Amino acid sequence: MPSDTIRQEVPSYLSPIPFGVLFALALLGTFASGFLAYRHILLLSHTNIVAESFLCRAHGNISCDAVLLTPYSLIFDVVSSAVLGLMGFVFVLWCTAGSIIVGRLRKTTLTILTIYFSAAIGFSFYFIYLMVFEVDSICPWCLVVHSVNFVSLAILITLLFRAKEDTLLSEDSKPVEQLFFVAGGVFLAGVVFFASGMMEYKLSYQNVNERYLDLSDNPVVERALLEASPPAEVPISDEDPVFGSPTALYPIVMFTDFACPACAKLDKWLRILVLRNKSTLRIVYKNYPLSTDCHPHLAGNLHPMACQAGRAAYAAFLIGGNKAFSAYTELLFRNQNRLRKKPWLEFAEELKLDKKRFKDLLKDGSKADKKVQKDIKLGIDLHLMGTPQLVFEKKKIPEKYRGPKLINLIQGLIRSHHPDHAGIRLRGSI
Repeated sequence: MPSDTIRQEVPSYLSPIPFGVLFALALLGTFASGFLAYRHILLLSHTNIVAESFLCRAHGNISCDAVLLTPYSLIFDVVSSAVLGLMGFVFVLWCTAGSIIVGRLRKTTLTILTIYFSAAIGFSFYFIYLMVFEVDSICPWCLVVHSVNFVSLAILITLLFRAKEDTLLSEDSKPVEQLFFVAGGVFLAGVVFFASGMMEYKLSYQNVNERYLDLSDNPVVERALLEASPPAEVPISDEDPVFGSPTALYPIVMFTDFACPACAKLDKWLRILVLRNKSTLRIVYKNYPLSTDCHPHLAGNLHPMACQAGRAAYAAFLIGGNKAFSAYTELLFRNQNRLRKKPWLEFAEELKLDKKRFKDLLKDGSKADKKVQKDIKLGIDLHLMGTPQLVFEKKKIPEKYRGPKLINLIQGLIRSHHPDHAGIRLRGSI
């Protein structure tokens, strides 16, 4: 057979070796994205504390869970970016494995994977930017995934340039083979997506089943369990910032973290509730930052800027009282994605607070710092597991009580603990 014919049937650049390297890289990417996908599904499906993974232990700003818990980890608030990455690497595994076995499919694989990794690099740049400039933490396994994308594209581009003449040869595989080849990879990626959805459903069900196995949906049972829980003694003094009228009858104590998205959401809701019940309710704030910078008992540094944010908020209170505190914390909650840039003085200037005194209060050992430490100690004594945590009438309110359920619970606790206010009716409809 003439050498030219052999060259056309099996071009030299289509050796199985580079595809074997790409297959090995895809295996690494599949492991990394698979771990992140499982971890993300676990975090999304469990509303209680999830044990730290030995594959990515939190240390300073290094925390996979902190990155996975940000809104950026969901594309369009629906699809997990980790699951999307896993789908892509399963597709790459299919393509590289098929091309290693069937030589005539290698040119098709080269074209498809060059297009795929060119698109994947765009996502990698975007997520790297988010970790560096928007999120307070770095995810090592995310960096592994992005590195695999970069290296794989570099290999593919090198192949294309080194065998420029061979890429102009006619395609060896038939259109039917190409269609089957691509469809098979897409089908496997779809199976991964479906399996991840089923896993999240199963884990969510398991979580609910574990937490509520001994409980029915009867609200009387839930209330009885809450009433039987140990009292949470929370001292309140003039040192504590307040939203609402300081003379309102009933304080809702909120242990909060100003870098916590859930705290921001609940705080906004509670302020509306208080404004609609001015003479009855007020919010009393306690600082409970989930950062190892000032909270040594934490397993991981979930919100690295939370300690400084807490000091800044209390500094605003010491300078301008409750009004300044409310305005300052509103800025903190509204700009949580900017906290890594330490905008403490910028916010103070915006509210026209004494800049020199504010700077002094941000320092370690200041009155603001001591108050944050005092609140943290109180939270530890109360065995708080996270934020936000509400305490009302000496009862720690479980997180399942939100919205109308929380209004009904507060109303019920007032009526049962204060018979003289048995007819009280809170204004809700938030």
